Amino acid sequence: MVMFFSLVLPVYNRERLLPRCLASLFSQDFGDFDVIAVDDGSTDSSLAILKAASDPRLRILGHGKNRGVGPARNTAIAAARGDWVIPVDSDDELAPGALARMHRLCLEAPDSIHALWFRCRMDDGRISPDPAPSAAEWDYRGYIAWLNESRGRWRDMLRCVRTSCLRQVRYPENRMLEDKFHLDFAQRFNSRPYPDVLRLYHQDADNSLVKYLRALDPLRDGEFIRDRCDGLGGLLREHGRALTAIAPAVHGDYLRMAATAALMAGRRGAAFGYGLRLMAAQPLSPEGWKMAAASMVGPAAAQRLHRLMTRT
Repeated sequence: MVMFFSLVLPVYNRERLLPRCLASLFSQDFGDFDVIAVDDGSTDSSLAILKAASDPRLRILGHGKNRGVGPARNTAIAAARGDWVIPVDSDDELAPGALARMHRLCLEAPDSIHALWFRCRMDDGRISPDPAPSAAEWDYRGYIAWLNESRGRWRDMLRCVRTSCLRQVRYPENRMLEDKFHLDFAQRFNSRPYPDVLRLYHQDADNSLVKYLRALDPLRDGEFIRDRCDGLGGLLREHGRALTAIAPAVHGDYLRMAATAALMAGRRGAAFGYGLRLMAAQPLSPEGWKMAAASMVGPAAAQRLHRLMTRT
């Protein structure tokens, strides 16, 4: 049966927070949706909580082992029955009335708009992003310009995307984060940002991505670091020229991230190369010199650099 929305919900060890998320979904005053939850190898009672939920709109899929949020979303999207997909994080909530508002805006959106973006409210009351994006629509150039506009600030938003587009541009099938996915999407499809605050972005999960990134350890998190290294390398190969032309400071940020990830993965040659590129792009900045020098030291120095870069 075709739905208007499919809400895709990756779940990994969120037994404490999952009931809050599910309650926010099934209490919406718009009902034409299903929820596709993918248990991504949880070792706590998350799967049992999903199975105990009584709403018939919930479908549960599973991975035998933890594969990461991108593969979990892809599994859910492959099973989606809705015309539009809304990615939901299991530690967050949809604001009351969010689906009704998105439904109205989706109906109003022309065929040339493929994704709608909405702002979030943090636990401390801050809004992400703040201020709201200045452009009315984003094509590839516009999205990169917004990355530059919002540099150094929270960029988290809630997205509503035409399902047909997500079957063409997939999330990463490894543990790489969404940066390259969003650039790949923007290269092919147009988006429209809205000022509405429709997602409640919580920061109380013990295994939140922000906390995980700050504590990356080359010995413990080697798979994630290697995937991040590969993903950032692909991002720079495929989007580096556009980033350099439209948002050179953002391009420099990605070079720093790629250099640090390469160092943490033990790929010193790649790290040195990113450092040289950073020196060429920003000759007056000491960062390129630091990255090139760190490549002579190894993963321990990279770990310290990474923690400095992710400090808030």
